Amino acid sequence: MSSVKYPLFLLIFPFFYFFPPFQKQSNITELSEKILKMTESYVNDFPEEKVFVHLDKSTYAAGDMIWFSAYVTAGSPDLPSPLSKTVYVDLLDNRGNLLQQRTVKIDEGQGNGDFKLDNFTKEGIYQIKAYSYWSKGFGAESVFETKIEVFEPYNLKFQPSVVFEKTENGNEIQYQAKITAVDRSLAPLKNENLEYEFANGGNLIKKGTIKLDENGSNTLGLTLPVSASDKVSELILTWNENEEYGIARKFILPFPSGSIDIQFLPEGGDLISGFNNKVAVRAVYPDGSPVQLSGKINLGEEEIDFATNEWGVGAFSFIPKEGQSYLAKITVKDQSFEKTLPQVKLQGINLAVDNTKDLVLNILIQANDFKAISPTGEGLLVVHARGRIGHMQVINLSNGVTGARINKANLAPGINQVTIFEPSGNALAERLAYIPHPERKITLDSSKVVLEPRKKNSWKLSLDGEGFEKGAYSVSVTDSEGYSDSFSSNIISYLKMESELRGNIHAAKYFFGETKDLEGLDLIMLTHGWRRFDWEKVLEGKFENPNFIEQGINITGTIKPKANTKKSVTGGMINVFSKGKEDDFIAVEYNETGKFIIDDLIFSDTTLLTISINDKKMKEFVELDLDDPIAKYDSWEGFKPIVKGFQLNPFLREYLSNAEKRRQASAAFDEMELVDIEEFVIQSRKYEVANDEVTRVYGKGDMTLVPAEIGGFEGYFDIWQLLQGRFPGVQIKPNPMGSPTITIRGAGSLNALSPIFLLDNVPVDAQFLSAISPRDMAAIDVFKDGASLAMFGSAGAGGVIAVYTKRGNGIVDTGEGIFNIRFPGYSTPKEFYMPKYDTETSAKPDYRSTLYWNPKLKMVGNTAKIEFFNNDIVQKFKVVIQGIDQFGKLSYLETEIGS
Repeated sequence: MSSVKYPLFLLIFPFFYFFPPFQKQSNITELSEKILKMTESYVNDFPEEKVFVHLDKSTYAAGDMIWFSAYVTAGSPDLPSPLSKTVYVDLLDNRGNLLQQRTVKIDEGQGNGDFKLDNFTKEGIYQIKAYSYWSKGFGAESVFETKIEVFEPYNLKFQPSVVFEKTENGNEIQYQAKITAVDRSLAPLKNENLEYEFANGGNLIKKGTIKLDENGSNTLGLTLPVSASDKVSELILTWNENEEYGIARKFILPFPSGSIDIQFLPEGGDLISGFNNKVAVRAVYPDGSPVQLSGKINLGEEEIDFATNEWGVGAFSFIPKEGQSYLAKITVKDQSFEKTLPQVKLQGINLAVDNTKDLVLNILIQANDFKAISPTGEGLLVVHARGRIGHMQVINLSNGVTGARINKANLAPGINQVTIFEPSGNALAERLAYIPHPERKITLDSSKVVLEPRKKNSWKLSLDGEGFEKGAYSVSVTDSEGYSDSFSSNIISYLKMESELRGNIHAAKYFFGETKDLEGLDLIMLTHGWRRFDWEKVLEGKFENPNFIEQGINITGTIKPKANTKKSVTGGMINVFSKGKEDDFIAVEYNETGKFIIDDLIFSDTTLLTISINDKKMKEFVELDLDDPIAKYDSWEGFKPIVKGFQLNPFLREYLSNAEKRRQASAAFDEMELVDIEEFVIQSRKYEVANDEVTRVYGKGDMTLVPAEIGGFEGYFDIWQLLQGRFPGVQIKPNPMGSPTITIRGAGSLNALSPIFLLDNVPVDAQFLSAISPRDMAAIDVFKDGASLAMFGSAGAGGVIAVYTKRGNGIVDTGEGIFNIRFPGYSTPKEFYMPKYDTETSAKPDYRSTLYWNPKLKMVGNTAKIEFFNNDIVQKFKVVIQGIDQFGKLSYLETEIGS
């Protein structure tokens, strides 16, 4: 049925909201009205979205699948977002290059997807970023990010360890690196040469070659100036197995004491003389990791001791005196140094917040000479969460002291900001306080745990059922294999804390749930600034988000007159329909600028669309110019690499050993085994291209395959699995340790020569083609006959395999104002495979790491079943369950089950 649809300007066009500037207010009443008006507009017109991603695990081997579930929330408190229906989940390398992107369809605040790591994925750290277009418009800090590590099991052949000794002498730092290396069997890597590089802040400062002794050991030395201590120093060791393949390992040198960033942070912002001031301490190394230290402050008659905990934070209290400066003597391990505290002020606000009571937030406000700031002695106390006002109170500091007792039930769960204003609207003191959020508890009944190989486990999950109607939940069960594969955050710690604060928070999830530490959480509030709200901008009435809210796939572009005319377009109508659905079209208008937006489209993968244009003046004599998809980029702007050294413990070694066995089992039992195509019945069949939409510089091959004509082609991992049994005479022999061996029989040579590989007419290698998803392939040609190979000369003696990709948003002008385009839609998630050993048998060894993955758990009432079959080796299960209900109540459970 035909329908006419016009752009929703409120959703599509960027938000730039400006209020008329207020004249400077002279009394508290006008200030109160101003704050209420501005915050109401901020909350209603600019609802902030957050995205959180649950991965099945955080450590992978090359060749693994990455499974994820994405959650989108909006507003304060965080509720499943009714706004964005599209979320982008990106996989980037540690230099910020985009490797894969998934466009995820969001229903009721949740969606899911996956990434496939090919067998040739480079070992190292990778980052996953997730965002809606709207949430990204609030700034890069509003983008969800987490790291994963990918290991190559083959690289177990080189397992070095380094013990550093550090000596700080005046202006120099001397390092001794004691190196020991073993091979796959843990035998010393005897008499082998290693290349080494020392780098500081990413700049090479020393390199060379050393030879290991009979014990696989040697020692390196390095001297650095103290001036280089504020940057990360690295040692990279490389063992070259042969001229073509080397294995590199990175190690981080210990940071000197002079590199520590120590901050003393008074509770209200300033040290005010004459009052008992609480001062928080935060200490981090240049890579953001926390520092545990101790210190003393000499007050003359007494000495105050303080220390930071495993999160690098601590606090102490004292009464500073006017005109006096204070020095802290700090000790870190065996090193000592001094640090000056902030200047003591005579005039100002001393703010003290007591958040230890369950029901009440107590606030004490003290001031020196406040009438010099506010002649009436009045001020305004405001407590809010991202603009949602929970408490507003006029205070009187004429006597220098006042306070407030606030019912926590009136405050939004999560981070609240306590602010003291003077009448003209200047914030004099600020402090963050965390209000506990209501959780929906998860109970997992795993009383009947089965550990026998390939046996079935059936567990029952229950949610606290009071008021529960529906929600979105995801579950991962992995073989823990003794390796602590754990994330530092979860859906609660991210949505309620990490997404709100500046800076890295070490092991944030341990502040919540059964391990919650309320005292430690309050120290985090004192030491990390808020990044979600800026009073100055809000009170100036300047709200902006350059992006729009996507509720589907959006296509934007410009209509232009044909190149051979000087006339201009005057506006008209665009009709859009997809192939095979010509009766269901969308119509949008465009004006004399030629700009258009086709919004809220729902389709999956790269889809062929037909666009018909009729201009009021130019009729069909127009050209179509499409914009790139809005989330398209090559590298992330302002990307910050993650610094982490190589660590290989026995548990990770076992994990990688099992990953290698898993790969070998796939090579031996899956379709990646050697295939003689001529044994198949289809050997005489030739595939023809129904609609040839690719550009072939070398003409059509002797045989052609169109992946879209193969049922379920989206489920193939790579081109080599797709080609099994498709082309007569093509042999593919997998190599788990490198690129597969491909030969084409009858290609004009008696020897098994490697063919030429072409991607869109450009020569590439087999490894490069392995990274191209079959979903993105339009056609595959094979050249094997002498006549067709003549144009390639002697280099084509082994034949040619040519792959042509879909054109994405490339445009084909068919004439009369009709254009065919291929445009990327929502990514189609793969279905997680679980064997059913109760109804099937398999000789293939089972070394699966992820045993159960359900991105959208189906609830029956407030319960659900988790059922799966074991692999051949599991002895302990790692279970992670998390999600959100329709009221924004969050749930999280992480547990290990088994022996």
